[in-house]
Amino acid sequence: MPHRSLLVLLVAAIATVNVLTSAAQGRTPPPTPLTYEWVITMTWKDIHDRILQMAKDTVFPDDKLDWRPHPDARSVLEEFRQVTNGLEWSSAQLRGEKLDGPTVMARRKADAGKPKTRASIVSEMEAAIAISYPLVEKSPAPVLIGWIRDQAEHYGKLVSNYRAVGIVPPVSRKPASQ
Repeated sequence: MPHRSLLVLLVAAIATVNVLTSAAQGRTPPPTPLTYEWVITMTWKDIHDRILQMAKDTVFPDDKLDWRPHPDARSVLEEFRQVTNGLEWSSAQLRGEKLDGPTVMARRKADAGKPKTRASIVSEMEAAIAISYPLVEKSPAPVLIGWIRDQAEHYGKLVSNYRAVGIVPPVSRKPASQ
């Protein structure tokens, strides 16, 4: 139970930093009160918006999408696909569907035959986000804390992959006006 409390505290801290960062950049913070549900929803959207931005980012070249930091690691494209899978699986859970081994294996088998392109993964991720966001807004359930932790791990790996190939991730780039 102490880990859960720490995770909730971490999520709240991240959301607070995001609100303060928005205010510092001249954007007005949302008028919504800082509730557990709001923090879960905004953290969910923020992390997936950042990952989608990376998936669309053509500064990271297409010929590097198959790059792996280690032979046992996922490629960049596989990390994006895993995030999309997480969006779909968490949406299924929020709809009350059972997430079991055969379901997961069927999805992974279906992924094996999909095109291995940026356009394909961006399209799939956008579709998964379009389904996920309304479900999360309607029911920001505690189960999402585990999913946020998992998706944040993928985001961290993607940031590390950017840095390892000498590219600054989109969130760390200076605006063109500077």
